[in-house]
Amino acid sequence: MRRIKTLFLVSLFLLGGILIFSSPPVLSGGISIWPGKLTITMPEEYPEEEIRYEIEVDNLNSYDINVSAEIESPSLHYLKKDYTFIPDLSWVSTTPEILYIPAYGSRFLEVIITIPNEEKPLHYDERWEVWVVISEVKDQSPGTIISIELAVKLFINTPPEKARQQIPQTLYLIMLFIIVGLIAVATFVFYAKKRERTTYKKKPVVLYFKKKKGGGSRNNRP
Repeated sequence: MRRIKTLFLVSLFLLGGILIFSSPPVLSGGISIWPGKLTITMPEEYPEEEIRYEIEVDNLNSYDINVSAEIESPSLHYLKKDYTFIPDLSWVSTTPEILYIPAYGSRFLEVIITIPNEEKPLHYDERWEVWVVISEVKDQSPGTIISIELAVKLFINTPPEKARQQIPQTLYLIMLFIIVGLIAVATFVFYAKKRERTTYKKKPVVLYFKKKKGGGSRNNRP
């Protein structure tokens, strides 16, 4: 039992190490953020709900600070290979607008990805790079100065092309089911009417003759 527990702890430590070193924290200007890189992959289809991820922001200073976040596209020089710019930056947002962090404290900034439903069918098998730029907000006279410190690289992989092909296939199956159903109903009605006509023809016919009033045979007249 002790050996199993030890193996479990070692495996957990290794897994945690892999996750940490695969995306190490980014440090600059007395601010640390983790993770420094986020990769969002949609292997099957677009999720029905918006996508949310948290970014941990640490204040390494001995005083309280306020930070904000802006969504930006990287310059072409820094754009990762095989990635392009997101069609609309408004699809990515953060909350809250201003994040208060006490001295040596930590807070979380939430990244929200919302792709409009009418845009989803137009963007399959695409790769976008977006930067979430973390800034320290400093209040100084005569106005507010925002000093940009560091950024989180956000990589978004949209669903593959095969996911789009599943939609027409589903519609095809529905249409096929409807057509087969209509054919079955039409066949049933046709044979029901045919059987009704056949039964009517086999029904015995009874003829009624009206008897004439008075008179007999012409030969019997005087």
